[in-house]
Amino acid sequence: MPITLLTGPANAGKARVVLDSVRQDIARGAEPLLIVPTLEDVERYRRELAVTGVALGVTVGRFEELLDEVVARAGAGAEPLGEFARSYLLGAVATRRSPAGPSPGYASALGAFIAELHERRVSVARLRSAVRRAGLAGHALRAAEEIEEYESLLSRIKRVDPGRRALAALDVLRGSPWLWGARPVHLYGFDDLTRLELDAIQTLGTVVDADVTVSLTFEAGRAAFASRAGAFYELAPIAREHRTLPGRADHYAPGSRAALSHVERALFEADAPRAGDCEGVRLLEGADEREELELVAAEIACLLRAGVPPDEIAVGVRSPESVADLLEEVFARAGIPFALARERRFADTATGSALIGLLRCAGGADGELADVLAWLRAPGLLRRPELADRLEAQARREGIRSADEARALWEREHWPLDAAARLAGARSKPLALISLALNELDRAFAAARRREARVLEVDELDEARALSAGRGALEELRELARLAPEFAPRSCGELARSLAALRFRGGSYAPARGAAHAGVVAVTDPLALRARRVRVLFLCRMQAGSFPSLERHPPLLAEEERRRLAQHGGVRLSDARDALADERYLFYAAASRPEEALVLSWHATAEDGTPRARSQFIDEICELFDGAPATLEAPPPPYAIVDAVRAPAPTPGGSARPADAAATASSPAPAAAATAALAAARLSAAEETGISAEELLPDGEEHVWSASSLGAWMSCPTRWFVERVLRAEDLDPRGEPLARGLLAHAVLKDTLEALERETGSARVTRANVEGARRHLSAALSARAGELPLSPERERAPALRRRLRADLERYLEHAADAADAACATPLEPSYLELEFGPGEEALPALDLGDGVRLRGRIDRVDVGGEGEAVVFDYKGRTATPAAKWLEGGEVQVALYMRAVEELAGLRVAGGFYQPLSGDLRARGVLDTDSDVSLQVVSSDRRDAAETRELLEQAVALAREAAAQAVRGELERRPRTCTPRGGCAYPAICRCAC
Repeated sequence: MPITLLTGPANAGKARVVLDSVRQDIARGAEPLLIVPTLEDVERYRRELAVTGVALGVTVGRFEELLDEVVARAGAGAEPLGEFARSYLLGAVATRRSPAGPSPGYASALGAFIAELHERRVSVARLRSAVRRAGLAGHALRAAEEIEEYESLLSRIKRVDPGRRALAALDVLRGSPWLWGARPVHLYGFDDLTRLELDAIQTLGTVVDADVTVSLTFEAGRAAFASRAGAFYELAPIAREHRTLPGRADHYAPGSRAALSHVERALFEADAPRAGDCEGVRLLEGADEREELELVAAEIACLLRAGVPPDEIAVGVRSPESVADLLEEVFARAGIPFALARERRFADTATGSALIGLLRCAGGADGELADVLAWLRAPGLLRRPELADRLEAQARREGIRSADEARALWEREHWPLDAAARLAGARSKPLALISLALNELDRAFAAARRREARVLEVDELDEARALSAGRGALEELRELARLAPEFAPRSCGELARSLAALRFRGGSYAPARGAAHAGVVAVTDPLALRARRVRVLFLCRMQAGSFPSLERHPPLLAEEERRRLAQHGGVRLSDARDALADERYLFYAAASRPEEALVLSWHATAEDGTPRARSQFIDEICELFDGAPATLEAPPPPYAIVDAVRAPAPTPGGSARPADAAATASSPAPAAAATAALAAARLSAAEETGISAEELLPDGEEHVWSASSLGAWMSCPTRWFVERVLRAEDLDPRGEPLARGLLAHAVLKDTLEALERETGSARVTRANVEGARRHLSAALSARAGELPLSPERERAPALRRRLRADLERYLEHAADAADAACATPLEPSYLELEFGPGEEALPALDLGDGVRLRGRIDRVDVGGEGEAVVFDYKGRTATPAAKWLEGGEVQVALYMRAVEELAGLRVAGGFYQPLSGDLRARGVLDTDSDVSLQVVSSDRRDAAETRELLEQAVALAREAAAQAVRGELERRPRTCTPRGGCAYPAICRCAC
């Protein structure tokens, strides 16, 4: 059994081992096959071998080339049906059995199901029998009948399905293994293998006795490889030799080696240690999708100016086609040389649209004016292109819409469109029709290049690819028309519809301007990066729901039907895969590719201003380091205006919500946009008709303000109205930042209370910090079900791990701070201290002028002399006292006044305490007090300055309440959010 299995994590040096084996085979004249995953890998490894003097004697290709070699050596039977003809024939068979025609994508799903049956070696007769025994009917029985008709037709025309042809060739090799010879095979860059690929490896390695080396990116026991264990455990028992290579860090640049190797070794591991150095990992957050790509483009431009060659930079985008147009525009404007492989529609090219337009013109009633214009505007077809413009203008003036009328108008003033007449004359003659279409396709492409023999420009390459794809499709259909004319296209309209579905592998290419740089930046799917390294990798659009993407195209048979087939019919088809595990591996494979820098980017809002959450994989990366990697942010975008029908203002009910303002939601509800439009209409109506104090404050003078509500008004009255009256927080599920804050507050309270019960003190010190960590873990487990961190199940574990790590880090910080201030210890004496309406709360605080305040103070620490310090927990950002009045951040100041007047304590300071990032508390400390704390020097003030600050904060609060009573709604986009910009653009419609 000469199969050599080579496994190891990314960057274990598997490529070097495989290429050394290839060179050894060449040296002994064995002519090896090197099989790699993608076309880009084929070109790359051809160049790499050539650089070392190995240009001949080796074939580098994809798995398709290996199967072609198997077929060539086995000489397996009938010719295969072409892929386009196969898809067309499957659609034709399905249409014959369904008068309404199959749904879009049905033929493709049917083809994939047939390939699955072939790989499992399930005959159509066995499938039909299993369907009956399992009691399945409807589309399951219909699919079996369609497959039976398809295979019967293939047998009649002496053609074979491409998948079955490869299996037949493997069967021939099993019976006659000498046909293969002694040619060795090496597979590199694979992490998973299909049933057909495993069949080929097993046949060549165990039956034919060829030397087969299989390199798999796999490491047993690691969470990142959970979805890739199947291929390993299929091959391990039959391998002659299994070599396991350990992970290596020497591929990484010295400056970023610690961080990037830690990402490769620790990603997705539950108990992985946290590294302190995150140099080499960066985060970019754009306000919207365009600004995200502009940030990426700016970073790449800096790298190019610094001398990094473009071909050592890669941009990974999940589903590049979905962002291709915007990315091309942004990169082209930034002058970045790039190459983007993308799937193109034949109908979207000049050559393809011209041919399809001509066919529709000749098709009769289905043709439109646009089809005539598409043909006439084919580059080079008219020597005076303005004639087509005149035809369009005249046709629109006369109300002409059909192709027949447009043709008549053209021919009345110019010359006959003979091409359309010839095609129309070939109706019901499939061979003649397709042959004429081939001629017109060549003519459409050649018209712009008449009497030229030049190399095509870069922007003409997709036209050449379209010509090649169109010719291939038409030639396959012509062969089908010769063999089975009843299934071939018999009308111009039918042929046009079939070509409209044609797609080909095209691309966008923007070379460097001048000769300053060589090569281009590769823009590709992350999966295509698994067999190569780059110096710098940008992974873009790291959004929840996009990467990881848990969408799966539904199979032809649902999981329940497949289960019944296995249980009652004896036919076991492919097992369901763990979509999240697949996505984890894909992210691991991509994140391990860069040698110098890994840059992850996402955007905060969609085009309509609705919030978009970043991927949970970003949190997994941040989880690996003590401090999160630096995030470069873009300013907020100019928000889109949402049009809405004017509606009467609602009648608000109930008092203002006591909790903090709603945070950004992670997953907008499906109806969020419509609800936002209604809220925008209500806001506009309130502004136009005016709004009274009774509507804003339904409790009148008895209304009790919360400190957070007053702060929201100070930052932006319109934001306050949206949140507190229109209650915009109900548009979406609870935002993840808000959910995190609620859980963090509850867990810290439980932790300190448990610590006090155990030790008699809630003060965290170096001596009891381990006990505090233990209580923290228990509190987090107890509260997790009560306060979920995310409405998306798959995000919750990563968010919980991140929160636990941040809170543990805060406990360590608190222990160090407590020991440093041991001379004047402060004891956490009040946790979640409430004042205002409530049976067990302290009374409301009277601020004067009829303004009453309520609230919940996170923590009040008290010293031996009765001096207190107020702490208010924050997520990451703490506002220094110097900016409290400017930004309306007066919550801690009001809490300080409440503790003085309601609890009878002398307040020596008040601080916002971050729970992540920079853990230094920011606020104010009275230097005339006896309290000694390690604080930022600018936060120290004497008693008079501290009193003045509190008085100014109270005055601001009274003025904010008075504005609300007067109904003075106002937009304040500069202070609406901490970063600036409107918090609710889809509702507010503030062009800021």
